Amino acid sequence: MALSTVITPVAMLLELVIGVLGLHAGYSLKKTYGYLFAATFLLFALFDYLNSVGVPADTLAVLNLIAILAALIGMYLVIREK
Repeated sequence: MALSTVITPVAMLLELVIGVLGLHAGYSLKKTYGYLFAATFLLFALFDYLNSVGVPADTLAVLNLIAILAALIGMYLVIREK
């Protein structure tokens, strides 16, 4: 049994949990970066799923770039917050 067959579903579950926590930070705590981190990790989970079903690499690369940009903007907002 390949290690990735065990780790990938666990990673996807953790990404979804982080996504939900980000939504909580965005909605309940009124933190915009919470929504951005939620988007990032939900997109990462989607990336993992789409990769497992054989979506083309170009599509995955675009999805990954969008997720990274959301994280970058979110981190900028965290650093800027006083």
